[in-house]
Amino acid sequence: MTSTVYSVGRALRWSVTLSRKFMRVVPWLTLLAVVCSILSQFFMLAGFLLPLKVVLLLGSETVPVYFPSVFQDVGRDGLVVFLSIASVCFYLAHLLTGKIVDVAATSACKKLLNRSKKLAIFENQQEIASKGYARYSQNLATVGFVSLCLMVMAWFYSDIAIVIALYIGLCVLLVCIVASFSNSFHSKLSKELGSVSRLLGSLGFLLSFAYIVLNHLLGSPPGILVSVVALLLARQTFGRLATFAKDIQGLYGQKAQLRALFFHGHTFSQKPISRSQGFWPLIVPRARDVWIAEMLAEIVGSERFESDTQWFDIGLPDIVCYHVKVSTDDGRFEYVMKLFNSNRSAWAKHEATLLSSQRSLPSVQIVKFASVEGIHCHVFDVTGLKRCGKKETIDQLVKFRTQLMSTSPQNDLVSLYARSHPMLWQRLDQQSIIRMRDLLDRLADFDDVEQLLIRLNDIKETLRLLPLALIAQDIRPGMLWKSGNGECFLINWTRWSIEPIGAKLPVPVLYEPSFMESLGDIASKRADINELEPRNIQLAALISEFEQCLQRARYAEAHALVSKILLAAKPA
Repeated sequence: MTSTVYSVGRALRWSVTLSRKFMRVVPWLTLLAVVCSILSQFFMLAGFLLPLKVVLLLGSETVPVYFPSVFQDVGRDGLVVFLSIASVCFYLAHLLTGKIVDVAATSACKKLLNRSKKLAIFENQQEIASKGYARYSQNLATVGFVSLCLMVMAWFYSDIAIVIALYIGLCVLLVCIVASFSNSFHSKLSKELGSVSRLLGSLGFLLSFAYIVLNHLLGSPPGILVSVVALLLARQTFGRLATFAKDIQGLYGQKAQLRALFFHGHTFSQKPISRSQGFWPLIVPRARDVWIAEMLAEIVGSERFESDTQWFDIGLPDIVCYHVKVSTDDGRFEYVMKLFNSNRSAWAKHEATLLSSQRSLPSVQIVKFASVEGIHCHVFDVTGLKRCGKKETIDQLVKFRTQLMSTSPQNDLVSLYARSHPMLWQRLDQQSIIRMRDLLDRLADFDDVEQLLIRLNDIKETLRLLPLALIAQDIRPGMLWKSGNGECFLINWTRWSIEPIGAKLPVPVLYEPSFMESLGDIASKRADINELEPRNIQLAALISEFEQCLQRARYAEAHALVSKILLAAKPA
């Protein structure tokens, strides 16, 4: 329980630290924002309550007896008109005070940023600062609003105020106790505090409603009008408290940014999330040896083995690979165990989709898709294979890409990919080409660019009709493994895609004599490209490179490809 209370205490202390800063630098603006926010809540409450009273009046012939005596003399029709006008006025007052809160928050934020005298630290820092200040002022207003609601209920209906206060205290105590003894609940509370607090708030409102009903049936209740007001105040109280808990968590989550923005002597030094959680506890040697031993026991079907584990690099962040050599009674085996950090689960699922759906893939054999304490782990069998070094990877890259082009993607896989990602011809848009032309201006060949724009739809149609091929992007040293007969296999498929055949091929390769020989080899393995013209494959490669240049703002290089694209797209 101590750790949970300590966590709550840290969040509250941070809120107090912000309060001191804001009240010292912008006291009047903060006070104005808080007061107007409280008034806005009460105006909104009145604005929604009064229309209900109007409906009740319309359903009766006289003014009901539970209305105060001062309204009895006005008459039903006069009271309907009066309450309708008052409802509109309260709603307009709610909008006005809300606007004042926004203006005060913006002004206070500007003054705080000017006072701290900081350079631009990160993107959208003005927006982050404004939202942080608005969230703080809203929290302060919530404390004031809930306190006023409880005081009003204590004055007119003390029983319901006591019930609400006891329920809030009991919820806080129980949440702290359960979170201290249950790691799963503590984790859920950290990730889904908003939903938990809303659930508790809803239960609190139901408890208040049940008490009011039972009090009217069995006890000595106040007037019906007081009960209705108490019920509405209870609903607003629990609603605001649910938001308050989430906002306090949000303020503490932005501590690094807000401290760097508002406090003169602090800099922004937020640690990457992946360094403090995720798979990092699993790479500690003692913990690593335990889960690897458990994994090997499942794979080899025995606990009698000796193993040697060595880390190796594939050049991707938040992915760790281990080369594990195993000796058993049946022989010697080698495996690669690839761990994906929690922020790379999408990569793990993307790779698993391909490896489980595509046949005849030039991939290292997958042995197991596993999970280690919620972290994705893929196990590959590299027995008899040798990892390619940097020079060998470069030498084998074109050969491997050509080999991959020989693999026809499964129809189900194509359908799944097409529903999830746009294809090359769908990503090629006219606006990007126009921007390139406008930026280069006199440096661009206007006629070539215009021809490209005119023929763009024909080019898209040509690309759409091309056979599709699997693409393995960003192949780095450590990812290719070589067999004894010189055949290469890939161990990382985290960024695979499906594109028209020829896409992602290096442009210089298109004009080498060996390119035509490679096409012949591919045609012998894929019947769908037997009658395909080489210039169409060149077109796919050129358009792919053209798109990449535009995405990276290398407009001069993109323009240099225009003439080659027009030549490849020229009708036969």
